[in-house]
Amino acid sequence: MRKLIIIAASLAALAVPTAAMATQPVNPGGFGQDRAAWIHANSGAEWGVIAGERAGDNGTINHDYMAANGDLPVESSLTTP
Repeated sequence: MRKLIIIAASLAALAVPTAAMATQPVNPGGFGQDRAAWIHANSGAEWGVIAGERAGDNGTINHDYMAANGDLPVESSLTTP
C-alpha cells in the first residue's frame, strides 16, 4: 500500500507541471467556427466542388490557415510545418 501511494504521488508530481505548461490557442475553436460559417454562407455543394482540389493538400491547407489565424497553441511544434 505504501508503494502505491509513493507511485501515485510521483506520477501526480510529474503530471501537474506538464498540464500547467500547456497553453490554449489564441482563438480556441476558431477553425471549426470559421469552417462552419464558410459552408453556411457558400453551401455544402460549393464545399463539395473544392474538396477535390484540396484532396492531397488538405492537411497542409488547414494547418496553414490555423497558423495564420491563431488557432494553434502558442508553443505548438506544428506552427512551422
